[in-house]
Amino acid sequence: MSTNSCSFKDRCVTVDFIGRCYFTKICKCKLKDIACLKCGNIVGYHVIVPCSSCLLSCNNGHFWMFHSQAVYGINRLDSTGVNVLLWGNLSEIEENTDEDVLNISAEECIR
Repeated sequence: MSTNSCSFKDRCVTVDFIGRCYFTKICKCKLKDIACLKCGNIVGYHVIVPCSSCLLSCNNGHFWMFHSQAVYGINRLDSTGVNVLLWGNLSEIEENTDEDVLNISAEECIR
């Protein structure tokens, strides 16, 4: 789907688990596919239960994997609307207030 010609409501914005869990050929991690609920395309997978071998090896701690040909990234702006949002600049959970959560737009919430 071209990102230039579609509006927000036309985009694939909701994913969920589909199918049965499965295992890789190289380890014993338990995986489950995730797909767009609008178009049905598989967009990646989630590591439901990492195997002990993978947990003990060097890894980045990410358990949600997205297929690069199925998704695209966008730069999101912070609450000021000026600076690109970076993981290192996110506030701790304790710093957030209920008001912060209530001020998030519906579009931002499901992106």
